[in-house]
Amino acid sequence: MYQVMIVEDEHWIRSAVAKMVETDGIYEVVAEAGNGEEALETIYHVWPTIVITDIMMPVQDGLWLVREIYERKLPVITVILTGYNEFEYARQALRYHVSDFLLKPVMEEELRKALANARERTSQFGSLRLFYLAIQQFFDKIADLDPQKLFKEQAQLVQLIAAADTLQESEKIVLFKTFSGKFNDLIQTVDPSFERMPVASTRTDYIRTHFLKLTEHWQQICSKVFNGEMRQIIRKACDYLQAHFSEDLSVSDMTQRFHISVSQFSLLFKKYTGHSFVNYLNGLRIRHAKQLLIEGELKVYEVAESAGFNSLPHFNRVFKQLTGQSPNEYRKSMSI
Repeated sequence: MYQVMIVEDEHWIRSAVAKMVETDGIYEVVAEAGNGEEALETIYHVWPTIVITDIMMPVQDGLWLVREIYERKLPVITVILTGYNEFEYARQALRYHVSDFLLKPVMEEELRKALANARERTSQFGSLRLFYLAIQQFFDKIADLDPQKLFKEQAQLVQLIAAADTLQESEKIVLFKTFSGKFNDLIQTVDPSFERMPVASTRTDYIRTHFLKLTEHWQQICSKVFNGEMRQIIRKACDYLQAHFSEDLSVSDMTQRFHISVSQFSLLFKKYTGHSFVNYLNGLRIRHAKQLLIEGELKVYEVAESAGFNSLPHFNRVFKQLTGQSPNEYRKSMSI
């Protein structure tokens, strides 16, 4: 299955595109964002295969986003949504290797063709995507690693990239810069006075020392992250989610509400709940959906809407992932 991210500031357009994307069951919408800046931050957490982005958005627009993806050499295929009067502006994105342009309102058949074209282009990344995922997995669990495990896993990841014979040297440099950049970002969210340590050389001894220093600094300050104040923020966030799980919520919504950075919120949320934000939210929604299915008064698509899912295919897939059954199978197993 191919992971898709939709970037669009209009909620109803995002929902409509998400529903069309998931119709075939080949693609999964793993994230949504309302502007380019939020989207770029989210990409570094979920690593979608394909990004479908509107061209005109607040904060940072779609042209900025596709340029950042291209210049950072991220293993992501981009597709642009554009209005008729924006098309010439959108054409500037050709220099950033955009796969396709879709004119709004989006037609399902055109979207399918664009997704198929994007899917064919993913082979150009080879194994590069796997290394990005390995970097993200390291940061997903960094808060749970004791000092010995932390240093060991960091060293293993550096060695994995350095020794990879499937990667070109230019790709290794990009991976090390990404790894270092995320580490610097994480430290700076906790210690704003921290002076960033960019990668200045690709020599093996330098790279090992560079990441050792970053790991040492993180270990020294991580106790500041997991204090009572931060625990209270996550508790309030969980309370809010339990009361508003059926609404259209994103990590960005939560970070704005609780005045915390996306990186820090994601780290703390996983540390204190044991789940990512998306998995925790889906758990609340599916628990609510199960109760509605047991009551038997609503049709499955009505249950999906009540639980906060924008599309029935997405609801069916998440429900089966978490319960091992489809909604209808669950209903039958409850003798309803």
